[in-house]
Amino acid sequence: MNRRVTQALLAVAAAAVATACSTPDQGPRVTPAPAAPSVSAPLPTASPRAPGPALGPAPGDLRDVDWTRAVLPGDFCQIPGTMTLTDSEGEADSKAWGRVHVAQLAHLTTYGDVTGDGRDEAAVTVGCDNGGGTAAGQLVFAVIVLTARDGRLYALGTLPTQHGSSGPHTPLVSTTKLTSGKATMTELWYRQSDANCCPSGERVSTWTLEAPDMLVLSHSKVTS
Repeated sequence: MNRRVTQALLAVAAAAVATACSTPDQGPRVTPAPAAPSVSAPLPTASPRAPGPALGPAPGDLRDVDWTRAVLPGDFCQIPGTMTLTDSEGEADSKAWGRVHVAQLAHLTTYGDVTGDGRDEAAVTVGCDNGGGTAAGQLVFAVIVLTARDGRLYALGTLPTQHGSSGPHTPLVSTTKLTSGKATMTELWYRQSDANCCPSGERVSTWTLEAPDMLVLSHSKVTS
């Protein structure tokens, strides 16, 4: 009896092996699930680089800065280095125009988080002129975008007006909007028939934040 049982078990085992080794005639092939990815610690994130030399100390909130008495880059008016303002005004030497008068337009200052760190950057509008005191003496306008990092003030970039000055007056900065990764400036430009009081053209330009923390012109279009 034991011999018969053993022979029967061997026959069942042989049949099972033959069945497992044969190719099934029906039904889809079962594909094993992929192995779960191994979990590892995230790679360290590099610290953001400072965008150029520091302009001086800065509070955590740039809304607390008195921009009427700030030290700002002078490149918008071809002034080497920086310019110092007192009560929103100052004087400096321009490579293009000689001695110039510079001014900060406080009513056009705006804020917004460009770098995505949860703190607002500042867009400060500036201009320079030949000191004549008239609209005809105005030379150029621009926007300086500034950020605070580790208690110091830095410039992310200077946004000059983009339209040519073929009209009777240099283009004016109208508004600046700071959003995540971008700065958008609207300027008003003059047609040949426009008086100094009343520019009829409009251009919108956008700068995009690129590494290492620098605003680069990415789009500019005449909208009227």
